[in-house]
Amino acid sequence: MHQIAWQREILRIVVVITLGLALGWSLGFAQWGLIAGLSAALIMTFRSMASLFRWSYRQGPPPQDSGLVGYSVDKLIRREKNLKNKLSQQAKQLQRYNQGIESLHDGVVIIDQNGHITNFNGAATRLLNLRKADNGQHITNLIRAPRFTRYFNKGNYANALQFDVNHRKRYSLQVQITQFGLDQKVMLVKDITERKRVETMRQNFIADVSHELRTPLTVINGYLEMFSDMELPPALNKAVVQMNSQGQRMKSLVNDLIQLSKLESANTDDTGDWFSLTRTGYSAVDQIHALAGDRVQYHCDDMIEVQGFADEMTSVLTNLLTNAVKYGGDGPIELRIQPFQGGVKVSVRDYGPGIPPEHISRLTERFYRVDDSRESTVGGSGLGLAIVKHALEHHDTLLDIESTLGKGSTFSFVIPAQRCRTESND
Repeated sequence: MHQIAWQREILRIVVVITLGLALGWSLGFAQWGLIAGLSAALIMTFRSMASLFRWSYRQGPPPQDSGLVGYSVDKLIRREKNLKNKLSQQAKQLQRYNQGIESLHDGVVIIDQNGHITNFNGAATRLLNLRKADNGQHITNLIRAPRFTRYFNKGNYANALQFDVNHRKRYSLQVQITQFGLDQKVMLVKDITERKRVETMRQNFIADVSHELRTPLTVINGYLEMFSDMELPPALNKAVVQMNSQGQRMKSLVNDLIQLSKLESANTDDTGDWFSLTRTGYSAVDQIHALAGDRVQYHCDDMIEVQGFADEMTSVLTNLLTNAVKYGGDGPIELRIQPFQGGVKVSVRDYGPGIPPEHISRLTERFYRVDDSRESTVGGSGLGLAIVKHALEHHDTLLDIESTLGKGSTFSFVIPAQRCRTESND
């Protein structure tokens, strides 16, 4: 088709020039005839080009031409038709996507690289109290929860954020931000009000039951201790010893449940006070001395202060050391506190049998046990690492567990730089 258009264009020019030349030749002016033919061919071409130009600006009909201009017009019309069809299909597809996003119960907010809102769906309007006029506004100007502002400005969106908002109704929201392309972010907003209400009920129930159990357990353990000091028949004395052991275990379980409930319900917006992490380490080693003896080796060369909660950090260290004593074999245990990447790294290492890899990700779950038969012999509530996990969240850090079978385990966490300082900086 392309070659045919070229042939027709060349043939038309040749015919016009030939006619002009023939006419001039017949009149005895061949040169002027050639010039006339060339001029006529040029005028025809110019008219075709002018028609194409006007048509391209929607100022006239498409040129009726059998040469290159006609071929080009035909190709442009076909391309325009195909483009319109594709745009129509994409518009329909985009409309379906928008309808799908609008049908979601979760809010979707599109944010540019600078934090300004570019679009959002109806669920986001309901959950975040947004309006159409809020397009172009910075997201932190519309969501004023301090936790969200810190989360957004930090720029680390690996984990979701939970916070409460108060509009016409109180909502508990979960926000997850994902980078979309090079210059946009997608923020998913989930309503977890009901889930949080159920979780709060569970926490309150556990706390209430634990408090109610504490009094009768104290009475029972008191009488068992009194019986253990008395002269009893061997069979009865054995039963009293076993009951006293289980009573103390139940007491420990109740205390751990109460502590875990307090950690879960604590105000996470409170950053705490400055305290000496170095002295907290010494205190934890002293508390564990009765159980561990001289096995714990404490390494801390600097006097370090941390912003947080001293009682929670003491609980973290004692729980990690207790676990190392119970499950880390008979070898030494190392508690090490040292500067690390601007912050402070705290690690507890043992040289025991290690932990199978399939269990490591679940160790911080409540009541999760690697070996139930062994757990029954060494005691423990199964809540120690769950307490550690929640206490560390209050210090903006996570527990990292490394273990090699036959070589031991290391439990560590890194307190971020903004929560650390040396005591000499007071």
